Amino acid sequence: MARKDALKRLYNQLVNQRDALRTSLLSEIGLTGETAAGTSDPIDAAYDDSERELNSQLAALESRELSRIESALTALREGRYGRCEGCEKPIPIARLQVLPYTSCCVNCQRTMEGRRRAGRDTADWESAWEHQARQHDQELTVRQLDME
Repeated sequence: MARKDALKRLYNQLVNQRDALRTSLLSEIGLTGETAAGTSDPIDAAYDDSERELNSQLAALESRELSRIESALTALREGRYGRCEGCEKPIPIARLQVLPYTSCCVNCQRTMEGRRRAGRDTADWESAWEHQARQHDQELTVRQLDME
């Protein structure tokens, strides 16, 4: 029963984190498009560019975290949450409380990171997913839009 109560608390924590990240992302996306209108000072323009870049990178980090949170919420709804994707054993509640969107136990995480360091597991699935999303965005050509 204690695990079930802890999972309920973690669900609420994940929902709150998701909502906060969505709000934060909306404001950061708005900030990445802002420019100093009418300024002719190159220093101000450079500062604005660096600030937009920083906001853009922060938004990218937060969107990855949001994606992980959404995956954890889906796993909770489907009854898969709290099980390691590597060994299928329950992930300790203490680990989930620290990193509620994790999908691996500590041992499997270490193994995975060890493979990456040794160069045996160089696949960057997150980048692959982003590449696939970009490919799907480019499926239409101008000719296919039938513009007159």
